[in-house]
Amino acid sequence: MRTIFAKIFFWFWLAIAGVTLSVLLITVISGVQPLGRRWMAHTLDLYASSAVDFYTHGGAPQLSKYLNDVQESSGIRATLIDPQGNDVLGAGLPARSEWILAAARRDGESKFHTGWIWLAASVVHTPQGNFILVARIFPLRGFWNQANLEAVLLRWAIALLSAGLLCWLIARHITAPIAALQTAARRIADGDLSVRATPGIPPRNDELADLARDFDRMADRVQSLVGKQQELLADISHELRSPLARLSVCLELARRGDTDAMEKMQADLDRLDVLIGQVLTLTRLHLQEGTKIKTQVNLRSILESVAADAAFEGKSAEKSVVITQAEDCWVPGDAELLRSGIENIVRNALRYTRPQTAVEISLLRRNGPAPAAVVTVQDHGPGVPEDALPRLFEPFYRVEQSRDRCSGGSGLGLAIAQKVVSLHRGAIKASNRPQGGLAMQISLPLQPV
Repeated sequence: MRTIFAKIFFWFWLAIAGVTLSVLLITVISGVQPLGRRWMAHTLDLYASSAVDFYTHGGAPQLSKYLNDVQESSGIRATLIDPQGNDVLGAGLPARSEWILAAARRDGESKFHTGWIWLAASVVHTPQGNFILVARIFPLRGFWNQANLEAVLLRWAIALLSAGLLCWLIARHITAPIAALQTAARRIADGDLSVRATPGIPPRNDELADLARDFDRMADRVQSLVGKQQELLADISHELRSPLARLSVCLELARRGDTDAMEKMQADLDRLDVLIGQVLTLTRLHLQEGTKIKTQVNLRSILESVAADAAFEGKSAEKSVVITQAEDCWVPGDAELLRSGIENIVRNALRYTRPQTAVEISLLRRNGPAPAAVVTVQDHGPGVPEDALPRLFEPFYRVEQSRDRCSGGSGLGLAIAQKVVSLHRGAIKASNRPQGGLAMQISLPLQPV
């Protein structure tokens, strides 16, 4: 019973047996058997008419021979009663049939009774009077009398083989996609993350096909996460190598009495601290992906707070941050994460905008079938090459021309912002402004996530 085929085969025959037994019990208890009654009404009336013909034209010997043939072939024991009420052959009535004969005589019509044993009194109207064929029938006896044991066994063998073939086809139809899923799961467990289950399953449209597609989506997600994790580890290793090398040099200089080396060491330690904090933030965002956020947040308040802090920091470089337009927009989200993501974008714009220029921030409500809050951050910096725009949100990616390591930053700020927006079911995109500079646009849904 460990295989699906065995279970289907077992329950198939159990269902047949249960239905047969239920029908039999209901029939016996209720005493209603339309099929049995209809069969007796046609068959026994025919037997009765034939018995009267044999008796009328051939006498008692022909009648006896006919009734014996009927009993051997069909398991029906019958007796013919003439119009005077005499048993023509003198063999006596079948057991327990007196009452049905009396009912037929009283009403002058055929009577039938169904149960474990069927009884019938079929009336044949003739010019001489009414003949009555009284019969006792064993419904299951005919099956055994019609064939010998070999034939019965052959019938059962054919039934079992037919049922087995049907159950095997059903089981194979069910287990084929399961086997493909099992093979794909084993290969993934062995480290082959590129394998998918759907190509190994014939075209079908049922729950197992849906399961295979969900399995492939899971495999895509696992492969993506593992790939991103490996890339992130490689990038982190690369990013840590330079400050660690500088720290080693500064430490050697400090041992020789160079006091300036201590300040350089502190600066590198601060960069490492910021880098590690951003890596932890990015990892936390990866883990939170797919969770639902139900808290309502005032996006305008967050923008005003971020703009005030960034404007204070930009004073020393003669840079400013202004909010050109801001509408009240309440979005479902995490206030701290949203502030972190928007702050990274604003600080990035503040870093690259030219002196004596302003970073412009706007917040507008976009109506329609999918209402959203649209945040736009624009700077007056050098912009980025068009082919680099799609990669700006990759961890540790920098545009060499103007946004290199010397300009500050670890290359994780925009990646964190993109993850925060994605966590809030929003979208973010970057574009170059026609008049120069870079524009970042964030769209966050206003309806509950």
